[in-house]
Amino acid sequence: MYHLPKGYYYGLINQNRKFEIAWGVQIEDETRKYEICYKIIDAVKNYKDCSEFYWQFISTISEIPARKVKGTIHLPSAVENIEEFRVWAHGPLNGKISKTANDTAVFEVEKLNARTMLEARVVTPKEIFYSNDNTQEVEQLQTILNQEQKWADEANAKREVIAQRTKMIKIILIVAVIVMNIVGVFVAIYLIKKIKKYREVLAQNPKIKPDQELPYFRDIPDEMATPAQAAFLYYFDGYDKMQVQLPRVVSATMLDLCLKQYIEFEIVAGKKDQIKIRLKPEKDVEQLAEDEKVVYNLLNSVPQEDHTFTMKDFQKYCNRNGTKITSKFEAIHKKAKEEQEKKQNYQEGLIKQSKEWGAKAGGYFAWCIATVMFAMWLAVIPSIILTVYATKISARFSRLTQKGMNEREQWLGLRKYMQNFSMMKEKTVPELVLWEKYLVYATTFGIAELVLKQLKVVYPQITDADFMNSHGYAYLYLMYSNSFNHSFINTLNNSVTTTYNNVTYGSSNNYSSGFGGGGGFSSGGGFGGGGGRNGWQITPH
Repeated sequence: MYHLPKGYYYGLINQNRKFEIAWGVQIEDETRKYEICYKIIDAVKNYKDCSEFYWQFISTISEIPARKVKGTIHLPSAVENIEEFRVWAHGPLNGKISKTANDTAVFEVEKLNARTMLEARVVTPKEIFYSNDNTQEVEQLQTILNQEQKWADEANAKREVIAQRTKMIKIILIVAVIVMNIVGVFVAIYLIKKIKKYREVLAQNPKIKPDQELPYFRDIPDEMATPAQAAFLYYFDGYDKMQVQLPRVVSATMLDLCLKQYIEFEIVAGKKDQIKIRLKPEKDVEQLAEDEKVVYNLLNSVPQEDHTFTMKDFQKYCNRNGTKITSKFEAIHKKAKEEQEKKQNYQEGLIKQSKEWGAKAGGYFAWCIATVMFAMWLAVIPSIILTVYATKISARFSRLTQKGMNEREQWLGLRKYMQNFSMMKEKTVPELVLWEKYLVYATTFGIAELVLKQLKVVYPQITDADFMNSHGYAYLYLMYSNSFNHSFINTLNNSVTTTYNNVTYGSSNNYSSGFGGGGGFSSGGGFGGGGGRNGWQITPH
């Protein structure tokens, strides 16, 4: 019965011939004090010239460390001459033992490590234990005094070595601090020169801001810009976020290819949320921008029947060719970046410089930590200043060019305009033909659904199939098709996003069920060895 029930205890000699005590309790969120009382027979020895109590309270086999150990020894009666009340303790050198009265001794140790013994020795005149039968007819006092003096001398020698070592370490540290501060002076001078240089770099590279802040912008900033190129500027904030928005960019590019009559969209009859794509091979693909070519070639690589396939065919093809498709998506981002660099809206060299300055900022921050650790106090503040300066310079170089910053502001203004145009007090709203192009960029910026709702308010006739088809707006009417659970754009975007996530991150259903036959811990058998251990009920007293 190794695990005792609550309220029971046992005490016995175990198989290792050690006396073992155990008791069963149930502890919740509380602190408890446990007191074990036991009597030792013949712990005191009487000699001809003295009595001795010599006991090891904690032995070297103890596995339990302690934050603090304190013991009190009470004599049966007071010693008349306290000089004849002699006390010693053995164990860690930081322990202390003292006589607090003529009949009491106290010993104390802070932080007792595991496997460290602790023992006390008390010697008194023999009359203090006059009734003791554990006697030896020899004189032992001088032997005890000689033995304890020897051990005390050895302990003091160790303390002296430790004291000398501590003193030497202090001297070394003081010298090191002085040397490091001298070094710190030269480091500080070097860093202060750098501060002056970095201040000049900041002055020569002022923070680029748009020439004009635009709350709204109605025109398309760059009529030739593809969705990927517009997204590159729109999502750019030092290190561009366009890559995260690639599914929207691909969806928008497909809409733009439809507008340019390189592909056609159809609705699969009788099937909700199913889109069919028809390619037009007679069109000259070389007229497309490089990032649009990537999307067109991706579509063209899907197995087709009469140049036609469904979005489900597209998803299956992408899932079977994950690595190739991932590189295609990345190529869209890369081609858009290259095109923006050609248009002088962006410079790859600026980003490289930004990264270099960012690395310098990290280096100066490490310098700052080192100056604190090695007490180079004069160099601490210059290190902090240089960390801040290098970080600021890194941010300056991570921006677009002035031309790119101005165009980005226009794209941001166009998004705000498309987002809120139905609430504006304007006499005229752009013609429907312009909204076909607007919706391409609205898809890129993730607001197509909102734009479609507002457009329906401004142009109620947009849901009239006869009106839209007779006026050449079949493409725009498709956006409002009631053949889908959501809008056409939303359905298309969801399909592309699902495909992209499956290819890039893997299917969300590919989880292992874990190890078989699991569950909680088994009941177990406790310690082996056989033989029951009978418990006795605890009686309060």
